[in-house]
Amino acid sequence: MRRLCGKLRSRRGETLVELLVAFALLLLFVATFGGALRAAQGMQSRAETSREAAWRLIEPLRPVGAPCPGAADDGVRRYEFCGEDGQPAFTLELPCETVTVSDGEETHTFRRFAAPADAGQADP
Repeated sequence: MRRLCGKLRSRRGETLVELLVAFALLLLFVATFGGALRAAQGMQSRAETSREAAWRLIEPLRPVGAPCPGAADDGVRRYEFCGEDGQPAFTLELPCETVTVSDGEETHTFRRFAAPADAGQADP
């Protein structure tokens, strides 16, 4: 019997305190990871809400006339903003500017729609 008790005492293993510390560290890691997941889920939900709100805001803004992304025949792109009642509130007209860029080998032509330089300035 003494031999058995001596062998059991001489064996090296984890103590109860070491097991409790390891378990506490594991719980701390799980709690931190769970908090990070909840925060990420909240951010994703807020981003989705913002994206949906942005789509609702730009939904009434639609091109009038030509359905293609190019300019109409007169070189002006028109956007019509409608109110909640569906009636046009105002029309935004952007002139088309054609820009040609050459990289040495090829030439590329782009259309750029922008407000005129004097737009939005008050008359003196």
